[in-house]
Amino acid sequence: MNNNEVMEGLGSRDNTFGSGMDGAIYAVLERYFKGTYVRDYDGKLDFVFSDGVSESFHSGKHQMAISSGIWYSSSGLLAGNSLYVCSSAMEAVAFAVLQDAMLTDLDQSSWIAFGLNCQLPGDVRKFSFGRKINLLFGRGLLEVLWAVKICVALKGFLVDFWLREDQLSCHFRGRTYLFPAEGFSLSRFKQATGFRDYSSMKRPSGGGSFLDRLCSAR
Repeated sequence: MNNNEVMEGLGSRDNTFGSGMDGAIYAVLERYFKGTYVRDYDGKLDFVFSDGVSESFHSGKHQMAISSGIWYSSSGLLAGNSLYVCSSAMEAVAFAVLQDAMLTDLDQSSWIAFGLNCQLPGDVRKFSFGRKINLLFGRGLLEVLWAVKICVALKGFLVDFWLREDQLSCHFRGRTYLFPAEGFSLSRFKQATGFRDYSSMKRPSGGGSFLDRLCSAR
């Protein structure tokens, strides 16, 4: 059985980075993510989650880890003032490459990605206590729902969603809410439910993900 999911949208690109971009990627890997990845002789990157399942990036193909574990930066989950919760390890790398010159707090930050099959652990709240939460997720509905689930879990709550035609039903803190599925966002969830935390979405201008932007910048 294949434990990984291939994101063919990236695989359709040739993804041969120029030497300058390659240098920037590996500099960021060594600065912020040392010890969290393995690089093969042919440039393939593997990010091993806590259950041994790997996410990989090679020759333009991004394989998401169908993992029940987590991946996190070598500094640990409790280091620094900011926590970056990412849709994947490569999304974290892409964000760091593209934002490295503009942000001053990356050295004092922790990074985590939850596997697609991960049941959010009960002690997940300790990762976020008193910290700024930065969410690196795309605009697709599944990614937004996953980001919302993580946000409420970081505060010790659970949320359930059901999609019924073009309506999204949400059960949260004993109440049911209905949203149009199109355009659903974390901010709309917060406005409707009164949920408050210190999280915010980080996305590149013009849509897509930071990994998409990195690949298009080659």
